Amino acid sequence: SVGHILYNSSVFDTIITPKEFIPLIGMYTSVDMILSTLGLITNAVNIRTFLAMGANDGITVSFLFLSASELLCSLAGFGQRLSMAFWLMEMATGYHTWFHINPNAFNVYFWNIRSGLFEIPVLITTYLAVVKCMCVVNPLGFKNTFSVAKTVKIMVWICLVSFVTYIPILATMGVVEVFDQQVNVTRPILWFSPYRDIVRNIVWNGRDSVSAITSEIIIVVCLVVMTRSLSKAVSVRESLTSGGGAGLVDKPQGRCGSPRKTSSRKLSGKELQVIRQVAYISLVYIVGNTPKIIVYLAIALVPGLTQGGLYQNLYDVILIGKESCELVISCANIVIYYKYNTKFRACCLL
Repeated sequence: SVGHILYNSSVFDTIITPKEFIPLIGMYTSVDMILSTLGLITNAVNIRTFLAMGANDGITVSFLFLSASELLCSLAGFGQRLSMAFWLMEMATGYHTWFHINPNAFNVYFWNIRSGLFEIPVLITTYLAVVKCMCVVNPLGFKNTFSVAKTVKIMVWICLVSFVTYIPILATMGVVEVFDQQVNVTRPILWFSPYRDIVRNIVWNGRDSVSAITSEIIIVVCLVVMTRSLSKAVSVRESLTSGGGAGLVDKPQGRCGSPRKTSSRKLSGKELQVIRQVAYISLVYIVGNTPKIIVYLAIALVPGLTQGGLYQNLYDVILIGKESCELVISCANIVIYYKYNTKFRACCLL
């Protein structure tokens, strides 16, 4: 077998017809062009701010790598949506307007690049949740564990693993010059290996699906453990205060924690910051990650739900919807940094 050529929208899809497909994709394209542009701007601001802060601790270095990876995801997302706009132009005009290279080839290539890159922020977000959880549960034990040098090594490994594990997908596709029956000319068009579905299922099931489910479980568990640990610590301080004394007890301060005296009549600002920051990071991640899990389950259960399959139009629509959620993640983190990081807020305004 020599593989198969990918043409445009499926005329056989009984769920979403080509007439319905074009306005749906057009709506997503317009929204995602705005989201990807915002992602480029906000993450460029994030990177500049973290560099201005000095990036002299493990958490800040992690945030710097996270912003850089989300900048790349936004860039790939912008390229994908721009390609999709040209592809829609061809379909909307009945191919009276067409380009010398099939725009859908670039669309699918950028989509695969985004999918490979998005694993990086997934793993970094999981790492940050674990680090913050351990710092709250045992501040003295983990105070010096996450140094800058060690964090950089972990970030580099995350980037390498994310890239290397997606190479098999990119190796099963290419661009070939053939006669395109849509426009009645010979032009470069996307080609898929006959083994693509097998390779894709292995990579998606063994990498993306497992990673998506595992990371979500880890983040939720870390949030629950950290919240309980902080609540327990506050309860102990409140009981000590109600039992007498000056109303001053020890509370954590510093990168992971070092004691000082403070009032315990209510939850301290620092503790609230930790809880809220992890809660919002977790919530934003879950919003973008849960649709990904649902999509992978649907693709695994419905054989025709694939690129070039019977339900290609539906496949494209649900994947683009998933990607819109991922683009929201890339834009949202700057709000969390600005609201819950005093140093970030000060450096951002310089």
